[in-house]
Amino acid sequence: MVGVNIDINGLINEALLTQDERAKRIVMGRYGLGTSGRKTLAALGGEYGLTRERVRQIQAAALEAIRGEIKEHKEAVKFLKAIEGYLKDVGHLRRGDLIAKDFNIGFGGKEDTEALSNKLHFLADALGWPFVEGGNEDWHVVWYSKKDVYDTAKKLVGELLKTKEQDFDKFLKSASGKFRLPEPQIVNHLLISKRFGIGPYGDMGADHWVRVNPKTVRDKIYIVLDKSKEPMHFTEIAANVNSLSGKKRAAATVHNELIKDPRFVLVGRGTYAINV
Repeated sequence: MVGVNIDINGLINEALLTQDERAKRIVMGRYGLGTSGRKTLAALGGEYGLTRERVRQIQAAALEAIRGEIKEHKEAVKFLKAIEGYLKDVGHLRRGDLIAKDFNIGFGGKEDTEALSNKLHFLADALGWPFVEGGNEDWHVVWYSKKDVYDTAKKLVGELLKTKEQDFDKFLKSASGKFRLPEPQIVNHLLISKRFGIGPYGDMGADHWVRVNPKTVRDKIYIVLDKSKEPMHFTEIAANVNSLSGKKRAAATVHNELIKDPRFVLVGRGTYAINV
């Protein structure tokens, strides 16, 4: 089980003890190793009367110094061996928070997942491997051990976002053949993007797809009928639509949307289906 025999906290404490108080506090703030969460360069600069660039320099110098002190530490060696095997098993790339969840299982679920994710990220940067990137409005934090795999993952996301036909199974089969990757590995790669999502009924795809992110009442009606595969009375459709949203819609309102949208067809008394 990954992570079970590694003293993560002890290793981090020893790493931080190698630094003076200011450098230690800056590193802790940048990685959220304390109780206040991650801090920006600007926030830390304000605390210490430093420019953002100076804070960045102190962080970089501290990480380099820590690397020299702990790279041969037995817990560091165990960590690197564990993460190397883990990344190899999942295809050399994994979203950061999912790594933390998997490691936390090995730790018996004792850690807060976000806090553990911060600790693991710090150790990866301090040790200089694996590579950790992302963490912005488009990408989750992602770990990878091979640059070409990371590049392939980003290409896969690009392929998904430009796919016009909103059929994930079809995309998955096509991408598996084109990139010569097993389908589960393709899903793992796509998970690094914040534009990839999973809909209310478990449908995967781009976040602008109707089944993934139904925004309007009509979209919600569509996925309800699509999931059912059978005609439904408008009152039943309304009940299912309301279960997908915090805002309750009257059955009459849903009925009006059914009448207006050409995607739906009346097949019986108050009963509708998708117009195929």
